[in-house]
Amino acid sequence: MEVLSRQFPEPERIPAKFKEGKTLRSGTTQATRLALTVRNRGDLKAAITEFRFTVRKEKVLISGTGPRPCLPNTGGGTEITANYDVDLSELGERGVPVTVVVDGTYDLAAGEVERVLFTIGGIEAIDPSLYLVDVQFREGAEKELTPAGTVAFMGPVDAATDYLKWIHAMAPSQATPCDGDLVRDVDRVLSRADDSSRQAERLSKDLDVLERRLTGDD
Repeated sequence: MEVLSRQFPEPERIPAKFKEGKTLRSGTTQATRLALTVRNRGDLKAAITEFRFTVRKEKVLISGTGPRPCLPNTGGGTEITANYDVDLSELGERGVPVTVVVDGTYDLAAGEVERVLFTIGGIEAIDPSLYLVDVQFREGAEKELTPAGTVAFMGPVDAATDYLKWIHAMAPSQATPCDGDLVRDVDRVLSRADDSSRQAERLSKDLDVLERRLTGDD
């Protein structure tokens, strides 16, 4: 069994419950989607019994320009409850590394190729982050896990969308981000990823513009 590719389709809206103080309402929230294309290159039917997702790195992305202090946004947040395949809610309490195990049996006949799709979410934060995640799987009852690549993505999706609008406008301007390590840290995360989400790729392109401006390479 092997993973041929890792792709990030467009985020998907899934049912969710929103709690603001004592008020509870129904709605939808956006979930990151990760698609893994898996192939059985053996001569017999095989099965993946477990996928494992381990968040290795988190870079918090905070809007704001110097010289004022760069502080996280504060205020009353909204609690969102939804059913994700990969629920990263423990990140808020434990920080990295966090591992999420997805059990299930994915049978593949000899030579067969199949696409397995996961929704990722549960990140309750006002400020978005860039995440680096190692993916592994277990074949049958094997003790050893098989590496399936490392991916990078931003979350939560809505907060990441707002951040990207800000960074796109700020990059070519005369402003300087109050996070002096932003370009370096994002580059370090993305350089370790085999594949990145479209949001992460957009972030990288705008930070290239910012870096060229700051270094005078335009």
